[in-house]
Amino acid sequence: MNRILVFAFSLFAYLAGICQSVDTLIYRVTVESSAKIDKYFTRDSIWRGADGASSIDLENGKILWLFSDSFIDPNACGARKNSIMVRNSIALQDGNNLNTAIPRYYWGQSGGKPDSFFKIPGKFWFWTGHGTRIKDKLIVFLMEIKAVKTGLGFEAYGWYVVVISNPDDPPSQWKMSYKKGPETYGTIAGSAAVLKDEKYLYAYGAVEPSTHEVYLLRWKLKDAYSENFSKPEWWIKDDWAERKSKMPVPEPLFIGGTEYSVHYDKTLKKFIQIQSFGFGEGQIGLLMSDSLQGKWTEPYLFYTPSYRGVKRPFMYSAKVHPELSGDGIYITYNVNSFDFGELIENQTIYYPKFIHVKIERKVPH
Repeated sequence: MNRILVFAFSLFAYLAGICQSVDTLIYRVTVESSAKIDKYFTRDSIWRGADGASSIDLENGKILWLFSDSFIDPNACGARKNSIMVRNSIALQDGNNLNTAIPRYYWGQSGGKPDSFFKIPGKFWFWTGHGTRIKDKLIVFLMEIKAVKTGLGFEAYGWYVVVISNPDDPPSQWKMSYKKGPETYGTIAGSAAVLKDEKYLYAYGAVEPSTHEVYLLRWKLKDAYSENFSKPEWWIKDDWAERKSKMPVPEPLFIGGTEYSVHYDKTLKKFIQIQSFGFGEGQIGLLMSDSLQGKWTEPYLFYTPSYRGVKRPFMYSAKVHPELSGDGIYITYNVNSFDFGELIENQTIYYPKFIHVKIERKVPH
């Protein structure tokens, strides 16, 4: 299962003058961790951990959590060694307060056994990206994954959109329409942040399987609502345009992971991108921009998780959840192990962990 969606990253790529630094004389980043909040996803006796952990405001008082590879223990023994791993699962959270909300988990069923929540026939599976709600429909982007005999044993090679026409009903009753994404030349659209404004739906993605250049695509809201994703516009050369061929390859916005988040901070009046950096015992950092398209700053690394008690750890999938209430923002990340046996036995890992972060302008003296 060792899913590694981090990337070997070098800051030197940013030092050629294409970006400016986050000005730490202007901005202050403070981080708090809480053992109580860290256990938010650990209490269910059947759902025994997952990665991914994207969140969507359903605009009905609920938050949807999207998970990828998930452990389900059908005997409710609370142990991974008895679990079945499904490729994705979801949870619904009532309200936006982590101290009072209790998540309810959902997955599929096949032959009387747990199965993926998002699934269609084929020799591939779905890992979850991100999404948003448009009027009475829920739009969720999915990564199309296949098994390969090289590298890590898997490869992201395409993407889908699933449109849920009745997101206010219980997930077991959802009516889901799957749409395969058009050719995007290796970019897995929606693997990361999905945002909207008054006119457009925007989806960030990265080039897979390994190069991770980040591009931004968009669709008119009316097209997305009508389930028409066939002709995305790309941000190319400071303008929006259709991309009809692979060459010439446009300049990427930045180099990013497969999964990350982008949100707008109304106080700072900045777009902030959050992701994990490094391979193995990595760090969490941010980039800033005045617009969705950039120009983005260099990465500013502000947090190194504790890997105490994990023999062969790796960290990935850091992203923000602006839907959650609090003075600041909540960021999740996942700690996994290169040793599958350790992953099964060590149930302190492979649950999304939380940190509470404040990004503030410093008050001049």
